[in-house]
Amino acid sequence: MVGAGALEYTAVTERVALRVARLEGSGDARKAYALAAKTFREELRGMPVAGRVALLREHHVDEQGRSRPLKEEAGTLRAGDVVGSGRVRVDLAVEPVEGLSLLVKGQEGAISAIAAAPEGTMLRMPDMYMSKLIVGPRARGHIDIDAPAAENVEAIAAALGRRASEITVVVLDRDRHRELIEEIRRTGASIHMRPEGDLTPSIAVGLRDSDVHAVIGIGGAPEGVLAAAVVKCLGGEIQARMWPVNRSQVERLREYGLADPERKLTTDDLISGDDVVFAATGLTSGETLAGVRYFRGGARTHTVVMSTRPRMIRFIDTIHALEPDAGLQGFQR
Repeated sequence: MVGAGALEYTAVTERVALRVARLEGSGDARKAYALAAKTFREELRGMPVAGRVALLREHHVDEQGRSRPLKEEAGTLRAGDVVGSGRVRVDLAVEPVEGLSLLVKGQEGAISAIAAAPEGTMLRMPDMYMSKLIVGPRARGHIDIDAPAAENVEAIAAALGRRASEITVVVLDRDRHRELIEEIRRTGASIHMRPEGDLTPSIAVGLRDSDVHAVIGIGGAPEGVLAAAVVKCLGGEIQARMWPVNRSQVERLREYGLADPERKLTTDDLISGDDVVFAATGLTSGETLAGVRYFRGGARTHTVVMSTRPRMIRFIDTIHALEPDAGLQGFQR
């Protein structure tokens, strides 16, 4: 299993969450990101793998949808870094904080996440936009990112044995999605417009009895590979296409070996092979994960971990003693 047990990856995201969630409502996105990236680096250093950071989000998208580079500080994790103390070589996709604005505003839905796969199996790409279409297991094989969104909504509904009016699609609340949102509305489907982050709903899409049935639209490319890891574990499907916004980004894609920016990317293009681990810990409470809850001397975290070998998904509710005497009088909730 990619050189380490799945639970070892959960320990990393939990420790990141325990430190970073203290900045909930702080208003300082740069500080929160820097702390998360630095903590990831520190925690990954002791992993029994030689992990190459293949993908890492290094830009923050503000409320107007503008991408801004996050301030780099000494000791923070960067794409291309090799971390860990083992010999087994793996690719890592790291999301220090998905929902950075949500965290620093004290809003729901922020998480920290990591995915691991054997070296060379993750498609490397620059931190830029990607168009995505993500569904769960029952709709796998019924979608086509080249088709109009309305056709995909109808196809997803048919695969689920429902009417279009009985499914829910997640779309990021961005000006670039105005026409997409109107097209989906005309099918009668419900729309959940998220202020930030399409990885969290990608987890929900793959779960049985979820109220979310598809994720459609343009978001971050690193999150697309993380979503592919989720899809690999849960049996769904992602189709994607890079979305460069200027000539320099097209040139960067070529540097990464992606000569055709219009190429349709499948789940297997994003992560080849079937040895994948994904872990995420909630920072603030959301649809799938509860946020970190602090109490006198300790804290409680909620984590999801999944893998393909063995194929499993596990939710972990953990109480952490953060001070030496915590728990001597019984843990508080």
